[in-house]
Amino acid sequence: MMPGDAEIFEGADELVDLVQERLAPRVQNALRQGSHAPADERAVAGNLLDEVLSEVGKEWIARGRALPDPDQDWAIRQAVMAEMFGLGRLEPLLADDAIENIDVIGSDAAWLSYSDGRVMRGPRLAPTDDALIRWLQRIAARHGRTEHAINATHPLLNMELPGGERLAATVGVTDRPHVSIRRHRLGAADLEALRDRGMISTAQLALLRAAVRAEKNIVVSGRQKAGKTTLLRGLCWEIPPTERFATLETEFELGLHRHRDRFPAVVAFEEQQGNAEHLENGHTAGGVSLMQLVWQALRMHTARIVVGEVRGKEIVPMLNALSSGGAGSLSTVHARSADQAIQRMALLCLDANSAWTPEFARDMVAQSVDLIVHVDLVARDGALDRSVSEIVAVEPGEHGHPARTHLFRRPTGALRAVPTGNLPTEIADLEACGFDRNWLTTSGDGDWMLRLPEGRS
Repeated sequence: MMPGDAEIFEGADELVDLVQERLAPRVQNALRQGSHAPADERAVAGNLLDEVLSEVGKEWIARGRALPDPDQDWAIRQAVMAEMFGLGRLEPLLADDAIENIDVIGSDAAWLSYSDGRVMRGPRLAPTDDALIRWLQRIAARHGRTEHAINATHPLLNMELPGGERLAATVGVTDRPHVSIRRHRLGAADLEALRDRGMISTAQLALLRAAVRAEKNIVVSGRQKAGKTTLLRGLCWEIPPTERFATLETEFELGLHRHRDRFPAVVAFEEQQGNAEHLENGHTAGGVSLMQLVWQALRMHTARIVVGEVRGKEIVPMLNALSSGGAGSLSTVHARSADQAIQRMALLCLDANSAWTPEFARDMVAQSVDLIVHVDLVARDGALDRSVSEIVAVEPGEHGHPARTHLFRRPTGALRAVPTGNLPTEIADLEACGFDRNWLTTSGDGDWMLRLPEGRS
């Protein structure tokens, strides 16, 4: 039901769920027995809806419940079809551009996180916990690019919704079914748009633009919800339109393949969930891991690879590719600082290959990564402030310890990162791509487009 419609009469949500449950198997049975094509499913459901409503209505009256009036009946019909063929009660929430995150625990009212930092309760997505699980199962079967599942055998669900939103859900392994939906509101924001929103300064924009064009390997680090994917997407918009490159994600978030006019040659890979059968190597039958996709992308004549987030064994083939000439690749990693990002990547290498020493792992990171760009998320003045607080140039150092040169850093007590005056070793490569070193050496704040409140620095 739409927000507001759920309160049109007592039990409306219950009635919608009951009709939908009764209707769905009849539609499938009609498709199996009749001459209808699967594409006719919605039409078949429409034809059977009157029959099911009449049947359920009689049971409803027998239980002493009041039937909806004509206007309420229309709302019930619309809600049933939305539950079966759309996203149901989720649709109006996704239509609100101000909502960034939606978190649901069973049949409780949803928690809505807004772009300005507000957190509020919203409508329920389902009348019962079991109904929420059935809703998730319909979403998984109908709305992913490939069919997903969520049940006792597959208690975890991660998928992209039709509008590009990321859905993560759990059943069985949590006390109640949990759902989290992450929206990327800036789906086509280039670096200039991020500069105008105050996420990067003009100086940082100039550096990052030149770094992408100079085919430097860049890792974006930050905490959860800091804006790593948003900045990564902005960096991708600096890749030449004719370049063939690959994106690799556990579930589609970057969405570059939805902009074929801008990225006509992008090869978008998504990790594939396996079934319950396990092979001798421990992998699930039918599953394709991110690590396998990295190797596959390198065989498909891609100029560079973009890994949505490095979080496991895929880091080894990725770093191997970068250190052996896979220039210009981009990725993100979860970390609280640029220094911690290096340690995080080194630890992932050690987890993936126990034969490596910590020194070798750190050296591998230093040989492969050129720049680390750290995004900070701070609650300030009643809003969430996202900005690049560090840009660090990385190169091999002594005894397996990466050498780091801070190009931008946020001074203690300041709100924005400023140039440090340092130059990276490979400044000539950046200048060859149009960068002016004065952005790093001239005193000032780097020309932040978002003016800070009076008296703040």
